[in-house]
Amino acid sequence: MQKDCHLDREELQFWELQKRCGEDIDLKMARDLPDNAPDYILKMMGDFEEEASGFCFAGAEGMVLDAGCGNGNLMLRALKKRAHQTEGPQGERPRLRITGMDFSGNMLGRAAQRAAGDDRTAFLRGSVTSLPFSDQSFDHLVSSGVLTCLPNTDAAESALLEFYRVLKPGGTLVVDFFNRASHYTMIRKHVFRESIKPPEYVTPAEFYETLADAGFSVISCRGFDFKPCQGYLFESPWHNLIDPGHIQERLSCLIERKIAQGQGLNLLGYRIYVRCIRK
Repeated sequence: MQKDCHLDREELQFWELQKRCGEDIDLKMARDLPDNAPDYILKMMGDFEEEASGFCFAGAEGMVLDAGCGNGNLMLRALKKRAHQTEGPQGERPRLRITGMDFSGNMLGRAAQRAAGDDRTAFLRGSVTSLPFSDQSFDHLVSSGVLTCLPNTDAAESALLEFYRVLKPGGTLVVDFFNRASHYTMIRKHVFRESIKPPEYVTPAEFYETLADAGFSVISCRGFDFKPCQGYLFESPWHNLIDPGHIQERLSCLIERKIAQGQGLNLLGYRIYVRCIRK
């Protein structure tokens, strides 16, 4: 008997109850930051969003779907970057149009409000396991922080098949996962005996195999978060003794931006984005 592939009700309720607005609030909600996050952490996560958005939407043209757009952080950053690029008919690059879709009406409304006046955007409520679009509707599809929130592997596989269905042949997909083989998840599993299981946590090999089964071929990947200790040390009462200068975050940023790019070290990151093409 197939497992339930619908999104978790508690997850939906959490996002439906988020009513606060403001740029800092949007960033905190998107990255699950507490209200007392210091300025350095906010800047670091803002930089992460720029890097993630750049990877997710690089080369995106024509009809683009952000499946699970939340409050629109990544897609709005991508649109801002593309504001002055030439688009149009007769040999020029096709006009970029991004459809933001999310299962939370509240977050979708927030994204639409932030994008008000930008005629390159449209918004529609829906689920990644049953996309409300016709076959081969999109040239590019982004789904960030979505597969990791699904209740089971059946749901994740259903979502990937839906992504395949709505993409045009040769279309590109960017999705992400939490790396079960990273140093941090191994410590959590073997030292703290925590449950580390799919679809939230998978190894790169497992994720690549799942993508291949759904009809995708991997082009590239980008690893993020190489911190020695996951989570936010600034929340610890011992922060001033343990890491007063946010050294672990600075180390992670150094590895992400100067060392790991273009190398196999990407696959050692805690969070990994993967770009692939529809066969």
